Amino acid sequence: MRWVPFAVVALVGLTLQSAVAPRFAVWGARPDWLLVLVVVFAMHADAGDAAVAGWLIGATADLMTVERLGLLSLSYLIAAVSVASMRDDLFRRRAITQFVVTLLVCLAVRIAWSGYRALLYDSAEATARRIVIDCLVASLYTALWAPLCHRAVLARPAWFGLLRQRYTHAGLHRLGEARV
Repeated sequence: MRWVPFAVVALVGLTLQSAVAPRFAVWGARPDWLLVLVVVFAMHADAGDAAVAGWLIGATADLMTVERLGLLSLSYLIAAVSVASMRDDLFRRRAITQFVVTLLVCLAVRIAWSGYRALLYDSAEATARRIVIDCLVASLYTALWAPLCHRAVLARPAWFGLLRQRYTHAGLHRLGEARV
């Protein structure tokens, strides 16, 4: 992966997440564009690079929160490794695949965060609302942005040094992939 273009995209994503995402809130749910970026790079970059990219995005996002340092970086690292481990069995260029993978990853991350907050802060009174709004609505809303973000990054895969898929069937495990 080429790290300078990645850094530029990550910084733009961090800026948009902190400045623009609150204005795009629907029913109190904000899109998690940083998680979408993690999924994009996990689906199309080398597995080791995807793990580093997920951790870096999470570590910089950790600096913008009041939570304990490491919560987002660990979450995004696990998300990146999980997606990278199953991507060879997926049709990565399909919008429905990008949507479903992002939805499932976002649901898992948000449910884990809700469990973390419930255990740490013992706030059981808002659990039903948190599950519906913070987990379901936010995950669905985030997943709707996935095909757009994939298309934007994959418009120029050579800029990022991403693997370009050259096969039509999932499961061929890198037979048709090449670095660009």
